[in-house]
Amino acid sequence: MYYRQYYVSPIGRLSLVAGEEVLYGIWLKGQNHFQSGFKEEELADTSNPILEVTKKWLQAYFKGENPSPDDLPLAERGTAFQQRVWLALSEIPMGQIRTYGQIGKATSCQSAQAVGTAVGKNPWLILVPCHRVLPSSGRIGKYAAGEEAKRFLLQLEGIRFDKS
Repeated sequence: MYYRQYYVSPIGRLSLVAGEEVLYGIWLKGQNHFQSGFKEEELADTSNPILEVTKKWLQAYFKGENPSPDDLPLAERGTAFQQRVWLALSEIPMGQIRTYGQIGKATSCQSAQAVGTAVGKNPWLILVPCHRVLPSSGRIGKYAAGEEAKRFLLQLEGIRFDKS
């Protein structure tokens, strides 16, 4: 059984999906790959302990705190390459950024496009901080949840970027 709760955040309505023991995803309503891998009829709109911890984590994050993502057990999802990219994302400290090239180097991948695709399919919005990855130009770049959400998250963390 999969449990879903919605969380109203400063960037919009987030869908949180968990099982009995793991978190499957955090998505912004309407984002690319929204609730990827789940059908509506599989989701019970009720809470469970994993979702409660996730909501507390999000509350702390949006207050400007730096909650530990280690408190949330993540489901094993994605391809081996995606998992390597998502692990590299999870290692970016709050308030810091990496470029797609740096993520590529960390995952032994020479294709910025492949890295970008894997970053875009990250199912744990905010928790696995794909918003902390910028193009080498220093500009905002793309974001599965939209440019405005990415700008908000970067500014919340005090990250400077080229606003053009």
